[in-house]
Amino acid sequence: MSRHRPILIRMIGVLMIVVVPAALLYTYFSRTSIETIDAQITASNESRLGFLRSQIVSNIDRLSLSTGVLTGDSSVLNLQLSILTDDYYGTRTYQTQLKEKLGLQSLSSNWTNELSIYLPQIGRRISTLPTDTYNSLELDTADNGVWRIYSPGEDGREGYYQMRMWDPFLSKNDSVGVNAVYEIRFSLDNIRRMLRDFRQESGGQTFLLTSAGIAIGGSEGQEELVRELGQELLQSPLGEAGHRSLHVEGQQAYLSHLYVPALDAYLIDYVPLNVIHAPVIESRNLFYLGLLAVVALGLAASYLLYLNVQKPISAIVRGLKQFEIGDYTYRIRKRFHNEFDYMVRRFNDMGTKIEHLILNVYEEQNRSKLATLKQLQSQIHPHFLYNCLSFIAACAKAGHTDTVRKMAFHLGDYYRYTTRVENQMPRLREEVELVLHYLAIYKLRLERLDYDIKLPEPMQSVPMLRLILQPVVENAIEHGIEPQPGSGRVEVTGTSDGCWHTIVVEDSGQGMSETEIECYMQRLEQPMEECTGCGLWNVHQRLKHSFGPGSGISLAPSRRLSGLAVTLRWQATESDA
Repeated sequence: MSRHRPILIRMIGVLMIVVVPAALLYTYFSRTSIETIDAQITASNESRLGFLRSQIVSNIDRLSLSTGVLTGDSSVLNLQLSILTDDYYGTRTYQTQLKEKLGLQSLSSNWTNELSIYLPQIGRRISTLPTDTYNSLELDTADNGVWRIYSPGEDGREGYYQMRMWDPFLSKNDSVGVNAVYEIRFSLDNIRRMLRDFRQESGGQTFLLTSAGIAIGGSEGQEELVRELGQELLQSPLGEAGHRSLHVEGQQAYLSHLYVPALDAYLIDYVPLNVIHAPVIESRNLFYLGLLAVVALGLAASYLLYLNVQKPISAIVRGLKQFEIGDYTYRIRKRFHNEFDYMVRRFNDMGTKIEHLILNVYEEQNRSKLATLKQLQSQIHPHFLYNCLSFIAACAKAGHTDTVRKMAFHLGDYYRYTTRVENQMPRLREEVELVLHYLAIYKLRLERLDYDIKLPEPMQSVPMLRLILQPVVENAIEHGIEPQPGSGRVEVTGTSDGCWHTIVVEDSGQGMSETEIECYMQRLEQPMEECTGCGLWNVHQRLKHSFGPGSGISLAPSRRLSGLAVTLRWQATESDA
């Protein structure tokens, strides 16, 4: 029984080979999903926080502009004159008018606010909040045109933001030249309300953190938490905007922040990661449980197969060992009176079908070779695309729109053809058009390039392998034209005598010596190595395999130009007619 145990181990190994990669792949996909979710949450939070900031700034700006409206109002000057001239009736009238205007201006804002006007020259204060009185000390210590926060508990009042504006603006230190001081005040409940609305949409916690460490949460119950979190965040510079992961209340959370210059504060929003990742984690756990169930069932099935199948198979194994040593006359005479009898009959028929099986193996090798050729054919050089895209970007930056249009046109047609695999034997005319696009692209990038293609019209209708001419032209440019200074030229000519077709690609490069040509031709006939050029080797091998002996490429010094001449030669077929 022990001699059969390795079979069971192999079956378990196969099961693990299937299960372990699946678990690893799913783990990778889960991690990728979580990273994608994090990236989307980052973009979404930044966008939504930006919108919230714009709403807050918009309301603040609208309140700030109310001072400009009041500055040009004549009621302020009339009130001052009536007080100085002891016009009691006028004082009452203008003061009432001014209070009404302050009330109307206050109601025009979406936020609840209080507006006040200080008249330092006469020591008066007019406000929509009648409980406050004129205090010259507050004016002396106040900043001009700056919002200042008063947290809850200061002066026994509810928390609020306040800004004072002097008229004229630069008259703060000139008690004689000042006309009035305008005060704008809005409650922190305005911000809390906006934070609550924002938090309901985001599902996390949002608060405003001032540079002084005062935290304003969307709900009263979270004030202590956000205050402690704000103190922790302010220990290092936050910057204009950003995001990070940190521990909040014992769990990992994702935090985003955005600076609000008008209030010298930061909008902070955080969401527990278990809320964001919960669907992915739940799905991953269910997958792992299912995978464990599959492993358990697989192990049980393997054990049953070991008990009920292994012994009958041993006889077949002995027969296979006879085949291994070349004894194809061996036959199994024993009967098992079950399903394995069918296998025995098929095994006995195997000896007579060995030749047929060898033929199948040979055909399979040919199919594998064809698949390799198709794979080589469909290769697209990334650096060529990158260089073209960089050229397009540079031309676009320089404003050369016509060049960009031409490059995009040729590049699109070039890759449209190279990525098509449905027709493996197009007409030679299509290959020539591909080469023309390729040369046009290179001429846009390399202005010193010149080229000429002359192929007989009947020859262009001949069926040809895909991507058979372009690699040769590419080799001529990269190894012949580009390394040489000055202008360069590539010429493509073709002839056909009815039995053989020939295309010659010549360049004006430095060329190769006779010894170098001979060594290179030898490498083209050998299996591909790292030092062998992929393009010409691939073209040579494909011509040989597709059109038979005598087909392929050959190298020689160019007779018309200074460089190398690469000749493509293949045998004509019946489909050429």
